[in-house]
Amino acid sequence: MPTPRGWIVGAGGAALLAAGTLLGYAELAVLGALAVLAVAAAAAFVLLAPPARATVTRTVAASRLRPGTATRVRLSVDTQGRRRPGRLAERVADADGARTAVFRVTGQTREVGYDLTAERRGVVELGPVRVGGADPLGLARWRRRRGGTDRVWVHPDWRVLRALPVGAVSDPDGALEGARGGGLTFHALRDYAPGDEARHVHWLSTARRGRLTVREYADTSHPRLTVLVDDRVAPGGRTALDEVADAAGSVLATAVRAGLDCEVHLLSGRGADGSAGLPPLLDLLAEAHPARGADLAAACARVRDRAAGDAVVLVSPELSATDLRAFGELRHRFPALVAAVVGPAAPPPAPGVTAVHAESTGEFVDRWNEAPWTR
Repeated sequence: MPTPRGWIVGAGGAALLAAGTLLGYAELAVLGALAVLAVAAAAAFVLLAPPARATVTRTVAASRLRPGTATRVRLSVDTQGRRRPGRLAERVADADGARTAVFRVTGQTREVGYDLTAERRGVVELGPVRVGGADPLGLARWRRRRGGTDRVWVHPDWRVLRALPVGAVSDPDGALEGARGGGLTFHALRDYAPGDEARHVHWLSTARRGRLTVREYADTSHPRLTVLVDDRVAPGGRTALDEVADAAGSVLATAVRAGLDCEVHLLSGRGADGSAGLPPLLDLLAEAHPARGADLAAACARVRDRAAGDAVVLVSPELSATDLRAFGELRHRFPALVAAVVGPAAPPPAPGVTAVHAESTGEFVDRWNEAPWTR
């Protein structure tokens, strides 16, 4: 297609051709015709000449960042053919929109790069890459899409908290789902499996059932934490959700560093657990955006149907009395319920729910550390 220069030359040539023809000036008509023919020839050149075979490889130094940090992105371009690309454009899309990083390419093989700075929580999409060039006069250009796409997760700006509202679970029968095996508390009898210790064989049950039966023990003292993140559409929009994600990330990071079992759930439905460490939990928080279909009561029902544990922490920009009533219904499954509000309005009181209110993430850390958690 014509470049801006090509459009100007073509339009000017057409005007000269028309003026020379109408006014009887052959020189103007010839000059206009030559300009139009030049643009047409340039367009034919980029359409008919075989484009260069370009291979673009992207390398990202770090795929997970925190706001205010940067990573290096390198693009290696290997081209073959007579018509080599002279321009490379990388599309970079984040929460604030899309932009393009443009580079000049010369030679057969070239490596270019740029620094990607994480401005705020979210997911940055890198690519696709467009390679292109123009005719020798710069009147027409060609473009081709090359390479795939990559993602960079910008995690919430979390901080380590002083303590968490979890402790030993009073469960002498080991009946809590999710209790770790191998502890000292008797849980149930089951059939023998290869590898079981002989000292765990229950001989009376073995004689009665006619097959080897062993005692199964469970560790009922390992704390478990669940974090609910309110991603409903709120007056503060994405900025309010950024504050909520920062606070939720602080709770999760503290739990993982303390070696606790933890999981996070968005009210819109998605969730992740800490079995693979902290990155998957923060990835989910980075991907969260205000969702119109998010529902607190439905999310509480999903959590209630899962394994019980020590505590549930609900992090939200605002909570109503109706929200806290739905959240309070988890009391029979979780001994500790905490409602953390990061926003201008404090939550109303609710029976069985401990409230933590802060107007910003920085204040949230102070208010949380002042709470009387078990240390």
